[in-house]
Amino acid sequence: MPHADLTAERWRELSDEAALRVARAIARENAAELLGIHPGEYAGRRHRTARFERAGLRLSLVPAARARLGYEGDRFVPSPHQSADYADSAAEYGLPPLAEYIDTMTSPDRVVDLPAMLVGVEALEPRAEVTHEQASEKLSALGVRPSTPDEWEYACGAGATTLFRWGDDTPDTGYPFDHSAGAHRKPNLWGLSIGQDPYRHEFTTERGIVCGGDGGSATCGGTGFFLGWLTLATSFRDKEFGAWLDSGDGYTAEMLIRPVVETA
Repeated sequence: MPHADLTAERWRELSDEAALRVARAIARENAAELLGIHPGEYAGRRHRTARFERAGLRLSLVPAARARLGYEGDRFVPSPHQSADYADSAAEYGLPPLAEYIDTMTSPDRVVDLPAMLVGVEALEPRAEVTHEQASEKLSALGVRPSTPDEWEYACGAGATTLFRWGDDTPDTGYPFDHSAGAHRKPNLWGLSIGQDPYRHEFTTERGIVCGGDGGSATCGGTGFFLGWLTLATSFRDKEFGAWLDSGDGYTAEMLIRPVVETA
């Protein structure tokens, strides 16, 4: 079986010895060093994590999948504190009903087929005011590329069907930045530190689509706690900000880049 077709189910079914053989083969075929295989757990789910290094980058195996991405607002059942907090925001800013608002701020519900990938455990800093194309070229020099929007969502959610990768609930007070501990600060099921900080969103292969935050607008604007947390939804999309990004190219240095290696 080509390693690009290695699903999470098949990866979990392998014995420890077989998983080690597969991981070594993936490392060999992708010019990477296998750092190790470790058991992991996130939000009540367990997974075997394989870590690699290539060109100085730490990478984690993200298995192949036919994945359901995006979100539909009517799937979300808010807690009482989420409902109350959104009601306050809606009254102040003239927002629509919650389900409708979530629809406008998330990517559309869809099913996509994705191969297995090696994905950066940490996102990279552009470190300079460069264009989207120049930042992508810098990654190419390392033998990697930015994630596509679909790859980013799948890598972040790791198959979770909830609004957030850890579930649907959020703290009843404070914005994400106010909480130094919690599910949003922990590596996800694939072992990735991703979508943790709304101030540091990540650009993708599509210049007008960024993921993992809104640059801190909701938090700085004091829009309300739930709206601040919504920026960490796996499928969050700030479409107005994306349209602004697509019209120019002077903000790349403020964002992060999630490197991806397509497995051989």
